[in-house]
Amino acid sequence: MSEELSPVSLLAEAVLLSTRLDEDWSYDPRTGRYRATNGRFLSGKTVEAIVDGRINSLKTKLRTLTASLIDNSVSIEQWQVQTRALLKTAHIQAALVGNGGQQGMDAAAWGRVGWRLREEYRYLEGFAKDLLEQRVSAPMALARISLYGDSVRGSYWTGTTIRQEKQGYTLMRRILDPQAQHCEDCIRYAAAGMVSVGVLPMPGQRCACRARCRCTVKYYRSQMP
Repeated sequence: MSEELSPVSLLAEAVLLSTRLDEDWSYDPRTGRYRATNGRFLSGKTVEAIVDGRINSLKTKLRTLTASLIDNSVSIEQWQVQTRALLKTAHIQAALVGNGGQQGMDAAAWGRVGWRLREEYRYLEGFAKDLLEQRVSAPMALARISLYGDSVRGSYWTGTTIRQEKQGYTLMRRILDPQAQHCEDCIRYAAAGMVSVGVLPMPGQRCACRARCRCTVKYYRSQMP
């Protein structure tokens, strides 16, 4: 099942998508910060909450679609097509937020979105095969599809890191979510303290949590205030 995922095609789709992003925020490249519709700056936590809200909405849609597959309301082909479409829209949206809107998305940024989607589609092919061969139960399928929603957070953090580097931030620190359970990898990354950008992986990368990772990142220009 092939699909065009070139930077040009993704940009064209981003323009056509009814994402309505500016209902939640706009990006000010001069300050490197986000603004609400009332013109006030949004905190990093607020922006992350916007992303989390969209991911939670995506996960609900993915679980509902997968439940329809389980009860034979949709075919495996329909499930794949619709799941891919949901993931594509979500990863584009997350990348747009992370990079600061379309003005922050160059060919390399769109290339990263395309690469991530190709990886997700490859995993989805394996998932579809497992479903067809009845190797996963209904509860397992619903839990597994939720991971695809969680993976969208990676597109946001990748874009955010590159945007922050453009703004002159050279240091980073991994932050543990106090409300989440963390793997030993994430605990080790957080214990490393403040390091150069790129020394530590982004949340969800190179950790046992993988897509379930709830860590965040703080960036600094020179030294911690």
